[in-house]
Amino acid sequence: MTHTYFSDLLPQLAERAKLAAISRLGFANVPLRRRLAELFSRPYGEPGSFLGDPAFEAVFGWKAAEPSMHELAGRLLTSALVDAMDAPPKELTDEYRFARDQRPYRHQLQAWEILAQATPQSIVVASGTGSGKTECFMVPIIDRLARLREEKRSGLVGVRALFLYPLNALINSQRDRLRAWTHAFGSDVRFCLYNGNTPDKVREHERKSHPNEVMDREILRDSPPPILVTNATMLEYMLVRTVDKPILDQSQGKLEWVVLDEAHSYVGSQAAEVALLIRRVLFAFGVRPEQVRFVATSATIGDPNGDAGQRLRRFLAEVAGVGEDRVHLVAGERLVPKLNGAPAKGSDTLEALWSLDDGRETSPRRYDALVNHRIARKLRDLFVADSAKPPVARLSEICAAIRGPGVLVSRDVQHEALRWIDLLTGTRDNDGQKGNDGTPFLPLRAHLFHQTLSGLWACADERCPEKDDTSLYDPAWPYDKCFWSRASTAVAAALLMKSLPVATVDLSFCWPVHRTSI
Repeated sequence: MTHTYFSDLLPQLAERAKLAAISRLGFANVPLRRRLAELFSRPYGEPGSFLGDPAFEAVFGWKAAEPSMHELAGRLLTSALVDAMDAPPKELTDEYRFARDQRPYRHQLQAWEILAQATPQSIVVASGTGSGKTECFMVPIIDRLARLREEKRSGLVGVRALFLYPLNALINSQRDRLRAWTHAFGSDVRFCLYNGNTPDKVREHERKSHPNEVMDREILRDSPPPILVTNATMLEYMLVRTVDKPILDQSQGKLEWVVLDEAHSYVGSQAAEVALLIRRVLFAFGVRPEQVRFVATSATIGDPNGDAGQRLRRFLAEVAGVGEDRVHLVAGERLVPKLNGAPAKGSDTLEALWSLDDGRETSPRRYDALVNHRIARKLRDLFVADSAKPPVARLSEICAAIRGPGVLVSRDVQHEALRWIDLLTGTRDNDGQKGNDGTPFLPLRAHLFHQTLSGLWACADERCPEKDDTSLYDPAWPYDKCFWSRASTAVAAALLMKSLPVATVDLSFCWPVHRTSI
């Protein structure tokens, strides 16, 4: 059966936030509690509602390259790496196996080809969440280390690839992937996740359980691994602390890769700081910018082929200290199935569409009905008609597409829009038919934003007419309507002059509403 995910989820989140806030505030005044319940029940995105205007992103699959991993083995990639990615440890197989017969995405192959050039090149990977950005740089880095291992006939010591992440959570998220793809090389190709939680020393049996991972600072300093995953703070410490000097000493002249993940998070002074940090890193490791391949990734820069992508490209060139001619933009391209024909008027109601094939998710009949339905096609075009625009739309835009521009948005209107979204995301054609491989009519991911309540204010004038049409017009509540922010001086004067026949007024009329005084 087709499930009502979004139309159930959003009201539940809003209702729970409302009840939790009212309970937490602990106001005993009944009219005030009633008024707050009304305000907190406003449409998503309105002042008072705890949910901001939700954004929805189309998540069609990504275009695949022609060659498979098996066909790339021995040419662009080493056979040892292809074998290792095809056979990770059993507990990691389900999530991290990259099968030999699997085809990488086009943007992944493009990144591998650029980074494999003899003259070091740098790339900006601008693609959506789930598009395999990590593979764009992880695969060529491990491939390079596997080749060095084969040349030297021994394990690698000294940092050759530096991954810089803004958050510890992102650092830790790479552990399983690195374990999966370096497992076959044992202790010859190792990695270390270096942050504030890295212990000074772990027991020997823990070290032996994962020979491809350096798990403590003692081994990191004694025998630095070729892959070091860290953050800007730990990197700063490493550059100045005497205890970390052995890491730099054993890595002199070896650094070949610097990866900046979530590069869009470096703005303003942060961008200047990371640029300066990279300069110091290159100097400390004894390498020049032109010897290093730099990689920056971003999932939220707007149109990757437009100004946003070019700005990030210039940013990486400036951070790295290399010419823009050496920095290339790699962008993922969605595989959006084409729909045949123009939509008819589509007189079927939402409920009638839901009932086709008893609401089963795989329904060629309902899929065809959506293809020919004016509203369904209009909503799909809202996300995919303009290739230069990110495939993202707000719930308010979806409401306007259904009801027309200028629609007065209410919770009922928003609920109708969410029901349409559930229908479009929960309808698939048969696999292999119409060339869409069973792709949903419009696969969407929701981005939900929780708004905060910075304060609550009320006018102390009990005669103010502004509350006449509200539920606060009650003898039990002697004050004016509630405000979400302190009113301006001009507004304060206007409101007071309406109800007080005086020429001079006290403009500090807005007082915070405290639980203890009500």
